[in-house]
Amino acid sequence: MINSFNKDDSMPTCVEKNKWLQIFDGYQLVDVAIQDNEIIHFCARKRVPQREASLLLDGEIATRIITLHPNGPLGKNCGCQTLHGMTLPVVGVSRFPFSQPSGMVSSRNADGDIWPYGRGISGPLEFINPGNYPAPQRLKCLNGFTYSVGVGRSIYKRIEVGKWIALRDGFPNIEGTAKHGFADIDAFSETDMYAVGGHGDVWHFNGTQWRQMGFPSNVQLGTVTCAGDGNVYISGEGGSLWVGQKSTWKAIYKGGASILWNDALWFQGKLWLASDYQLRRWNGNELEPVMYNGKTVPIYGHMDSYDQLLVVASPDYVMSFDGNTWRDLVSPY
Repeated sequence: MINSFNKDDSMPTCVEKNKWLQIFDGYQLVDVAIQDNEIIHFCARKRVPQREASLLLDGEIATRIITLHPNGPLGKNCGCQTLHGMTLPVVGVSRFPFSQPSGMVSSRNADGDIWPYGRGISGPLEFINPGNYPAPQRLKCLNGFTYSVGVGRSIYKRIEVGKWIALRDGFPNIEGTAKHGFADIDAFSETDMYAVGGHGDVWHFNGTQWRQMGFPSNVQLGTVTCAGDGNVYISGEGGSLWVGQKSTWKAIYKGGASILWNDALWFQGKLWLASDYQLRRWNGNELEPVMYNGKTVPIYGHMDSYDQLLVVASPDYVMSFDGNTWRDLVSPY
């Protein structure tokens, strides 16, 4: 259980009690995406008793999309919509070149349902690729465009409102299996991109075609990060880490965890990693706990970074870091 920093540490939550009871109570956060440093989006699922949940399909559990304006006036800085029929949803954002940047939430289903929202936008429902099971596992905004990655090495790019195109050049035709599914995508540019997943499945995009890269392990891969130091970092089974480019990789950490990292990103010149149990930072030699004012920062879960802001969301707590100060954004009452 997270013990939030004491309020006398000058880290007051930015969601007051009545708003928390209205929006967050009864739901748990499962994903986060930063639109800019003034707008943060969350995906939350209704808390259902385990016995009841075992009798439900995932799409029968209510999904709540939440928008938080961390510097807005208390009581007026947070809103939400409740959706039904969303399966294993994740949250993302769209930015430039779209005239109305917004948040969006996806459903891992046969059509790849996408619901855009925020800044006056509320739908309409989009479909990544109807009937072809795009099943988005992650939404990622790269160079302004939103990408979806999923099973069967599926990669889609949102080029217009309501229009997604498949990036298939270079991929063989295979059945959509977990062995060949992508879990993450990242890019230095639109002509230098990486996608990873499956069992040691690493691919590079040169702007025209995808090519499979050599990788020294066949373990399950979870994240890829095109870092500010010019390297590419890949995390995999057990929390292990590799660094390199193209088909040249070096193992730098052999993890012993039972789960994958949820997110890995480059912030303040270092690689940050978050899982369901911990938040860590790679210092060039080892994974270290994240410290603030002599204490371990008490947060874990899912993470995003943009516009000089890092946000980490656990099921009940949210904290942000601007490079100098950690801030308690959401805490239960």
